[in-house]
Amino acid sequence: DNVEFRALFTLPPISPSGSTAISVPEMPAQQTVTGDLEVDAVLWLQRIVATGDQALIDKAMEAVKRVTTPMDELGKRYSAHVARSTGSTMGGVLASFDFGDLEGKAKRAIRKAQDRHEALSRFGTVEALSADTPAEAICIQLCKRVRKDRNGFIDEAAAQKRLLTRPELVPATISDCLLALHYWDDIYRLRNATIDWYGDACQECTAHEWLCFGMLAKLPPQSGAEAIAVYDYLEAADRMGMSETPAILRNLIESAWCACGGAA
Repeated sequence: DNVEFRALFTLPPISPSGSTAISVPEMPAQQTVTGDLEVDAVLWLQRIVATGDQALIDKAMEAVKRVTTPMDELGKRYSAHVARSTGSTMGGVLASFDFGDLEGKAKRAIRKAQDRHEALSRFGTVEALSADTPAEAICIQLCKRVRKDRNGFIDEAAAQKRLLTRPELVPATISDCLLALHYWDDIYRLRNATIDWYGDACQECTAHEWLCFGMLAKLPPQSGAEAIAVYDYLEAADRMGMSETPAILRNLIESAWCACGGAA
């Protein structure tokens, strides 16, 4: 393994004192939004669920049992209200999407709250989380002269050539590749849960992510466990359908065949 690489692509450790910026959410106040008591009740429950607080969500899930009108009907009524008030039929359709799926909204909200807690426990503040990490700073500095097309996208192949000039950015093993791939995923996940209106990762960092992904097809696995870790990653990250995946799987199979001496 590349020791410098692994240091660069490791998140800060979790510090219990680092999550002091997290506040306990309060019960949202009830509001008259549509004038339809049942629809407004569900909208209020949605705001409770959005807090991500398990205790408040448990109360909301108990309260929703007392709503007797089918959620599909309430969703249609809310859609009609939005369409009337905004003059947009499409706006009404979008507003009612998953209107009554409080259970699904709860799961997403709880996961987001957990990610937000982890983010502040690792980085301490939103400002520190927002700042470029050492890995990001190096990628951005190396690629700042890479040409962009008319739409503002960098030449990824040219960017990767520049990234390969820095030894601390080059994975030496498949485990290094997986470490970096998880690092980029985690940075996005933590920021997306914590920073309002967080967008896409920087293009220079995405170029490094795809560099590491492509190298899964070139570096031989050092053990069966490492090969299985690659397969598990492809499934968990929903990357089985990527154009690079056949070459990656071929690499795992060929390496296992060679390790067995090529004997049937």
